[in-house]
Parts: sequence; C-alpha cells; structure tokens
Amino acid sequence: MARVDYHLHTCYSMDCDMTLDALCSAALAAGLDEICITDHTEFGHPAPGSDQLPEIEKWLADIERCREQYAGLVIRAGIEIGDNPRCREQIKAWHFALPLDFRLLSLHLIDNEDPYFPGFFADKEQDAVYRRYVEAKLESALAWSPDEYEAMAHLGYCAKFAPYPARESPLRYLHAPDAFDALFTRLAEGGKALEINTSGRKTMNEFFPDQELLTRFHELGGEFVTIGSDAHSPEYVGKWVDDAQELAKACGFRYMLTFEQRRAIPILL
Repeated sequence: MARVDYHLHTCYSMDCDMTLDALCSAALAAGLDEICITDHTEFGHPAPGSDQLPEIEKWLADIERCREQYAGLVIRAGIEIGDNPRCREQIKAWHFALPLDFRLLSLHLIDNEDPYFPGFFADKEQDAVYRRYVEAKLESALAWSPDEYEAMAHLGYCAKFAPYPARESPLRYLHAPDAFDALFTRLAEGGKALEINTSGRKTMNEFFPDQELLTRFHELGGEFVTIGSDAHSPEYVGKWVDDAQELAKACGFRYMLTFEQRRAIPILL
C-alpha cells in the first residue's frame, strides 16, 4: 500500500516554520513514499501578514535540492490556493505561471472573514455559519473550471477552530444538503478529487469531511480522493494517513490520486 501525504506546509508558508529538510526527514521517519508540499497563498486575506506569498524561486530551488538529497522520497511541488472572490482573477493568473505538480483549491474566507479567528463566531448561529460556508465552497467550485485545479481541500474547515463542544463541532450533511449535493455533483462531473484532511483528529477527533459526506460524494459520482495531514510541524507529517485510506475504502472509493506535472496518477486503495 502506497503511503502518501498530499497536504504539507513549510517555512515558505506564512504560518509555518518547518524547514523542507525537517519535513523530508519527518516523512521518511513516518514511512511515507511520496509527499506533496502545498504551501499557502492567500491573496487579499484581511489578517495582517496572511497574504504573504512564498518566495517562489527559492522555494522551487529548495524543493529541487531536497529531491536530490532525499532520493528515496518522491517530492511533488504543489500550492494550497486560498480562493478569494475579491481577487480571483489575480489569483488564477499568478498560479497558472508556476510549474506545479498539484493545485489544491481551498477556501479560508467566508464573506471576507476567517473562522480561524474566534471573533468570527461571535453573534452567529452555528447552523447559519455552516450553511453559509458550504454555499461559499459551492460558489468557489463553480468559479474554478475543472482544468484549473486538481482537488478540493479540507471540506469542513469552518469547524476546525469553532468554539463548540467536540461532539457538536463537525460540519455535517444536514447543515446544507442541497448545497452539498450541488458541490459534490460539480466535483464529480469535473473528475476532481475531494481531500480527506486528517488534521481534524487534533480538535474534533475525526477527519473532515466525515464519513457521511464522503459517502455522499461517492454516491453522486465522485471517484477520487487525496489524503493530507495539513501538517505544519514534524510530528504531524503523515499522521493518520493509513486510517484515512481505510475510511476512503469504507466509503466506496477505489482510488486515491497523486500527481506529476498535474497529471493524475491513480493509486489503488
């Protein structure tokens, strides 16, 4: 069974100080066969410093150096694209010029606010916030054509830092069934993968999206998943990726995807 982690951050992300060497060493220690570095871009993010971009020339050179130094590890170059409808054309133009293996489409802003910050939830009803998040994810998926990205990241991010009891925190199908169905249909028709993000185990004791949402995506024609830890520190590199593969199989999926120069490589689960 191939062991891969397709959502990883380094010190080239504005919110991470893990070096590429520390990441690669941790990946080998975790027994990973392949990793994809997906450092952040957050054009127009309102929080101070959050819109800082990676130094691309240094980033690409560092990745190439590590490919030579850690020859037993397949290292792919990807970006976690923070979508933002206020500057979407600028985002697309900047990313499309890069020689990437993988584009991971994410969304951290809901009406220009980030649920990473506790103040986001003040004076808001959980059901309304979660529904609006799914609607925003659908809007994002509709605004990006299938040939502009490979997978959709961490569906359920709105719950990751939510100030609710762990049992009540996760995003569920019942929060927005019609919007979920439209989103999953859009992804399935475009042949896009849905990420299983393992980092939810740290705060909610489960992955996101959850089993019900993954199963529904499969029922609506979704064929593929990617698996990522979203690690920002060495101890979480490759964390729970085997469990994520088992979850994918339990939901009916046969393949997870890896990528080379944006060409999908199906891996049998």
